[in-house]
This record gives sequence, C-alpha cells and structure tokens, in this order.
Amino acid sequence: MKTILLSCICLLSSFFAMADIPLSEKKALVNLYYATDGEHWKIPWNLNEPTEAWYGVTISDDHVVALYLPSNNLRGELPSSISELRYLKELNLASNKLGGPIPRSIGQLRDLKSLELFLNEFIGYLPAEIGNLKQLQFLSLYHNKLKGNVPSTYAKLENLEMLQLGRNYFTGYFPKQLCSLPNLEHLSLHDNDFEGELPVELGQMDNLEELIITNNKFTGYLPKSIGNLNKLTTLMLKKNDFNKEYYSFTDRMPVGYLSIDIENESVITDHN
Repeated sequence: MKTILLSCICLLSSFFAMADIPLSEKKALVNLYYATDGEHWKIPWNLNEPTEAWYGVTISDDHVVALYLPSNNLRGELPSSISELRYLKELNLASNKLGGPIPRSIGQLRDLKSLELFLNEFIGYLPAEIGNLKQLQFLSLYHNKLKGNVPSTYAKLENLEMLQLGRNYFTGYFPKQLCSLPNLEHLSLHDNDFEGELPVELGQMDNLEELIITNNKFTGYLPKSIGNLNKLTTLMLKKNDFNKEYYSFTDRMPVGYLSIDIENESVITDHN
C-alpha cells in the first residue's frame, strides 16, 4: 500500500513539475476534473498531456483565460478552488449536471467577463460575491434550483449587458438594484416567484432592449416610466397578476402602449 501511495505522489510531483501554467492554476483544473467526475466526461482530459491540449481550456500568456465545457457531462459540485484561475475571463459550464451551491469564491475572479452556468442543478442562494465581478458582461444562471433574493451587491455590476435568471425559485420584489445598471440590455426573470409591483425605476434603464418577466406574481400596473425605454423591443409579461391585461411585443414598443385597452383593440396577446 505504501509503495502504491509513493508511486502516486511521485506521479503527481512529476505531473505538476512539467506544468506550462502556474502550479496554482493547474491544481485548480485538476481539482475541477476530479470533483466533477472527469473520467466520465464526454471529452475527458488526458492529464499526462500539456494543459494547452486539454479540451475546452484556453491559455494566453501562460495563464488560463477561458474554460469552455458545456454539455460535457460534468457532475458533482463546483470546487471553491475555481477561484485560483485568477486570469479567467470566460467560464462556461452550462448544460451539465452540476449541483450544490455556487461557490462564493467565484467572486474572486475579478477579470471574468462571461459566466454561464445555466441548465444545471445548482441550489441555494446567489453568492453576493458575484457583485465583485465588475468586468462581468454576461451572467446566465437560468434553469437551476436557486432561491432567495437577488443580492443588493449586483448593483455594482456596471458593465453587465445580459442577466438571465429565469426558471429558478427566486422570491421577493423586483430587484430594484438592477435598474441602476447603465449597460444592461437583456434582463430575464421569467418562471420564478417574484411578486409586488414593478418599480418606477425601470424607466432609468436607458439601454434595455429585452425584459422577460413571464410566470411570476407581479401585481399592480406597469409603471408609466416604462414608456421612457426607447430601445425596448421585447417585453414578455404573461402569467402574472397585473390589474389589467397587457400584451407582449417582440419587435418594438407600440405607440401609446400603456394606454391601449386590449378589449377594444385588435392585438396579439400572450394568450393567443
């Protein structure tokens, strides 16, 4: 048994000795491989090959800058050591079987621009630490089992252009802090348990092009300030509890949209 253990230690020592990226980054990749059942990935890594030959790993200037492993049969939990990939700009682990909570340490990836974890089985609350990712432009977490409120720290994601949180178990009021994001163009909150009235601050989202909030429990009326959204081309509203019936559009906002009475107009509604 001691001989086998010694052999494994020697093998790992020689493996890390030939690392072509920093040792901490290579260890993080190996941790990910073993934590997510790498031997049964659709396209597994050959750990004896140079890191640059590993499927889905992009290296630039001797650092891992992108990890692209969607639909690759990753299962298990995302290890907290993912934070050791400090130069990572893109992380795509979508359409796998990852579960457990999203590690809070992911908030240490300060260069991250795109985070795609959709179509997995993540549970628990959204890490407030994601609000530290000030370079983030694309955040897609739809179709998981996440719950709770959207953290107030997300108001710091000033470069965010797309946020997809649909098909989870989020609760509370419309996350007003998102209304202060100057570059947000696409916001999807559909199929959750959000409630209450939509905030008047929606009218501050000057660059918003798409708002999808179907299948929640929103009430009241659409705020008049929504008429200020000159770039809005898609608005999906069905299956809420508004005080009047609104219809959706996927081209551009019709003139006088908020004052249209669909009982007296020939329009296409969500129910057609």
